[in-house]
Amino acid sequence: MREWRLTAQWLVAAQVAARALGLLNNVLLARLLAPVGYGSFAQAMAHAGALAPLADMGVAAILCRHVARRGDTSTLLGAALALRLLQSVGLLVVAALSAWWIYGASRLHWAVVLAGAYWSVASVQQLLAGVARARAQTHLEARAVMLERTATVVLAAGGAYWLGLWGALTGVLLAGVLALVYLWRRLPLPAPWLNWRVWKRLLWAGVPLAVADVCHGLIMRLDILAVGMRYGSQGAGWYGSASVLLWASNLVAGSMALALIPAAARRDHPSGLDRRVLVWMLATAMALAVVLGVGASLWVPLLYGTAYQPAAPVLRVLAWCLLPAAVVAWGNAVLLVRHRTAWVGAVAGGGVLSMTACLWWWLPREGLLGAAYAQLATQSIMAVVLMTLILGETSRGKNGHKKRGLERDAGRTV
Repeated sequence: MREWRLTAQWLVAAQVAARALGLLNNVLLARLLAPVGYGSFAQAMAHAGALAPLADMGVAAILCRHVARRGDTSTLLGAALALRLLQSVGLLVVAALSAWWIYGASRLHWAVVLAGAYWSVASVQQLLAGVARARAQTHLEARAVMLERTATVVLAAGGAYWLGLWGALTGVLLAGVLALVYLWRRLPLPAPWLNWRVWKRLLWAGVPLAVADVCHGLIMRLDILAVGMRYGSQGAGWYGSASVLLWASNLVAGSMALALIPAAARRDHPSGLDRRVLVWMLATAMALAVVLGVGASLWVPLLYGTAYQPAAPVLRVLAWCLLPAAVVAWGNAVLLVRHRTAWVGAVAGGGVLSMTACLWWWLPREGLLGAAYAQLATQSIMAVVLMTLILGETSRGKNGHKKRGLERDAGRTV
């Protein structure tokens, strides 16, 4: 538990500061770009962000677990770095081609290209952050996050003031590059090298997590994309401002779940650790949900201005997504440690189907609130399914231990 607390303290402290700076950056951009321009920014980041898991394919989580258990991974890590660099280039190409296919406005084409370049850089940074976490060097990840967020506030806001949408996206990209350079120089890393056999093992082991990452990325952003396609950039700007507050708050509890992976992976029998982490996550999520939900009519105009007032009812609904989202983050971490990655992918795939069906039903009938209802329903369904799977497996494991104990006692009696 002490190991988890130390790791979680660094992650939570970094995420709290990072989300505060990220919120400040989004507030400044929303005010500088106005709802239409900020809506284009939110659409571009959501579009490229939904494709970002394609540049991971579950490799980061598998590598983090492997490094935490074995330590000596220079061969594996070198191959993983080379693979990640190739994947990041592929992400940029897919983002550019998909933007030209989906959107008619050239403004969104180039906006998605810049956003795709940022997510390509962030995918490499994610891999290095996982290595730092597994080596119990979480302070390096925390410093990189702080560097990126601080630079983002200065560069993106300055770029938006002078160059509008393009300046904002360029500032975000440059901040990501600075954080990546910091991690690359501070971590002792082997040289990237090409090894198809290692790549095949990594990708095969990460397939269920890759499916889960893609699906979770879609679940987080499909509502914004659907609102933008139906109600335009202004509607996406209103909904995106509320969504930013939701996911910025959720990452505080999510950091606790991330800290659980390396801590539990080093234990043969992490008794009670996962349950205690869940209690802390739910307590944090409840406090944040009450603050966001009850004060929605205050936070939106205070942070974004009166032009974003339609986002207040949306935030009032989205705030309660924090509770099931915390359970989802915890459940995914527990299943990863228990090598139940196929379950993680299956639940996430079901979540995408649920999100699509809920948006199809609620969005035309309830507008922006319909997208919020869809997000809340999807997170709740996934949380219930994950809890059912984990409790069922735990119960089977206890029964198995009892049965083996009775057999040993019987053998001693004979």
